Amino acid sequence: MTSGGAEAVKSALRALVLACMASWVGIMAFFSFVAAPRLFRTLERREAGELVAVLLPAYYQWGIALSGLAVGALVVLAAWRGAGRLRHLAGAALGAVMVIGLVWALGVSLPAANQARRAGDDAAFAATHRQAVRLNVLVLVCGVAVGLLEASALLARRAR
Repeated sequence: MTSGGAEAVKSALRALVLACMASWVGIMAFFSFVAAPRLFRTLERREAGELVAVLLPAYYQWGIALSGLAVGALVVLAAWRGAGRLRHLAGAALGAVMVIGLVWALGVSLPAANQARRAGDDAAFAATHRQAVRLNVLVLVCGVAVGLLEASALLARRAR
């Protein structure tokens, strides 16, 4: 591949990482800070909880897909020798934490919360909900960090 072709591929991969992270962070922010709270203010608590429980699998699946795509692009970018390799490895590691957190939330926390909710076990539900919120915050922070790493590199390249 020519030098210009390699740079075009790298540029496309960086854009993909930024698009995935911006999309996922935006989805997370909207769902967590707008949609879910509004549902709980508008609907009866039980109905809002059931609706959120129905939406959460797709929420986590989108997060896994977008984060996983970004990790893949970052791994490919890190495979190229040269400037930015450590940044891409750090971004890939943060993205992997995101994917692991989302897979855990989907496969462990959500089923436990649904089981506790159906059983009427408020203490167990509260514990699993706290765990899910902590995972969500971790994933959000990692997503913002990956986005900032890539955006800062883009701005530095444009300043040259």
